[in-house]
Amino acid sequence: MRNGRGTLTALHLLLVWATMATAVPMLGFGLVAAAWGGGTGATVPVLFVGVPLALGLLTVAGLPARTVVPLCGSMSRRLGWAVLVFVLGTLGVLAGLAAYGGDVDLGSAETR
Repeated sequence: MRNGRGTLTALHLLLVWATMATAVPMLGFGLVAAAWGGGTGATVPVLFVGVPLALGLLTVAGLPARTVVPLCGSMSRRLGWAVLVFVLGTLGVLAGLAAYGGDVDLGSAETR
């Protein structure tokens, strides 16, 4: 880690986390607001705009880590990496919602 790769990796992870921690709640709020106001048909345009916007933000977030993250070396690989991060994050949220909706013991308030 003499050349700062560890620091760059940590900063990249922080950048990805911060980008998605701001973009995804806005996308979720837009979906809820569109569904509330216009029904299911109104959510489709929000998805058509929000998902590519989130993928674009992730693709840009991969730029600083081109030398550290092998999947961010070229534009096409960076886009594939962004899709992978977005899909895995979405699956994680859905798994969390399923656990919360089911009878999964989430521990006490101190644990959460």
